[in-house]
Amino acid sequence: MVRKNTKVINTQRKKHGKPLITDAAASDGSVTFKGRSWFLPMLLVATGIFCFITFRNMASQDNLYWVTGASYIFLAVIIYWARRPFLKIGKTALTSRRFGGDKTMEASQIDEITLSKDSVVVQFKPKGNRWVFTRFFNQFPMDDMQDKLKEFAAAHSIALKQE
Repeated sequence: MVRKNTKVINTQRKKHGKPLITDAAASDGSVTFKGRSWFLPMLLVATGIFCFITFRNMASQDNLYWVTGASYIFLAVIIYWARRPFLKIGKTALTSRRFGGDKTMEASQIDEITLSKDSVVVQFKPKGNRWVFTRFFNQFPMDDMQDKLKEFAAAHSIALKQE
């Protein structure tokens, strides 16, 4: 009964432009910027098309040819729509989706943040690792993201470079 009522209330709140009940309760004041990864999906689509072109003579012999090419294209669609890169700026930490999973770095582990016109580089103290977010490869909203990163750097006295 509670789920049904929550669903009804959430649809009403969505119509009025208010945050959902679960979103409002779980909100910790963090801001999430989502991008779109297009390079790997494009590479997978090219591989699928390559499979279709290369093995087209074998198509009459085996149907697995179609499955292989279609699987590459299906995987590209899944990666493009479901596995979006993001940067979550919390009160004390930054979280981002990396290839191996979501990574969280505390403010004390951040060495400096470099802001340029089309990219953001977050440099870390341990091992000199860095996260790079670009407008071209990741399609992030850079202006809003840079403003929030400036606030984050000022709040935690992190070195900030503008290029």
